[in-house]
Amino acid sequence: MIPVEQVRELIRSQGYKRVLFHLPAGLMPHWGILSELVPEPLFSADPCFGACDVPLHLMADLKADAILSFGHSKPPGFSYPDNIHFVEIQLPYTSTFIPPFRKVGLVYAIQYREASRAYARTLEKAGKTVVWGGKPGFMATHLGQVTGCDTAAASAILSRVDGFVVCADGVFHIQAVATLGKPTFNWLGETAKPPRYPVALLSTARTVGILVSTKTGQFHLNEAENLLRDLKKLGKQAFIVAGDTLTLETGNFQADCWVITACPRMAQDLRSSIPYDAAKLYIKGIYKEPYGRSSRTAKSAGRQSSGKG
Repeated sequence: MIPVEQVRELIRSQGYKRVLFHLPAGLMPHWGILSELVPEPLFSADPCFGACDVPLHLMADLKADAILSFGHSKPPGFSYPDNIHFVEIQLPYTSTFIPPFRKVGLVYAIQYREASRAYARTLEKAGKTVVWGGKPGFMATHLGQVTGCDTAAASAILSRVDGFVVCADGVFHIQAVATLGKPTFNWLGETAKPPRYPVALLSTARTVGILVSTKTGQFHLNEAENLLRDLKKLGKQAFIVAGDTLTLETGNFQADCWVITACPRMAQDLRSSIPYDAAKLYIKGIYKEPYGRSSRTAKSAGRQSSGKG
């Protein structure tokens, strides 16, 4: 699962002595393998939600030579320092799911990039026409790759397909792709409707909290401050709440409505919350369902990293 020799060679070639390993939960049990690859291994206890979530703030405190972030690809929308490395992980999986439409748009989550090729052949043997996803946007890296906030690879082939299969498990990625308006499944055969958000709360809410994440790839303070001014002009009592890892405890501030300027997935986890872009469209009177998550571009994909944390 872990490309041990690739990691070993990276550490050797760069001369790193103290490395901070940033692992998703599923890889944490394998810490022993990684600890043998560098003289002074360190492991981050912070969550590893995505390539937007590298714990740069720990670099100086821990005096680390580098951070190796596992399970994600390097996003083109961010400028990370040279000592921040992304190690892609590939998982084996064989899917036999055949979707009920002929022209299949095929996209994948990064951990199934290699396995998706075999699945494409399965679809073609079943008589399906496979159309591979196109160029991604600010977060995904490879042709055909999607993330929860970047579905540009699917959007690029929208007019050429009857529906989509996302080589991924769970509903996070398929909910994002489903906002494009065509039938969407993961390769387990599960489907999902696009998420709907309680945007009408912005009309009736007296107090509105605006959440700002200080994570490098999710930091949108300018957008939050602009929204704060817009809401106050509408007579709302609006305020900004900021933090690195925002949790459900934020709800203790007891706002009538929340606007998320960080990862749009949070709007599904926190009650009475709306993604920033949806809130702006609603204020302008042009919001439409289903709301798509991929409206941000590389220019607005978060603050650029200085490497100083």
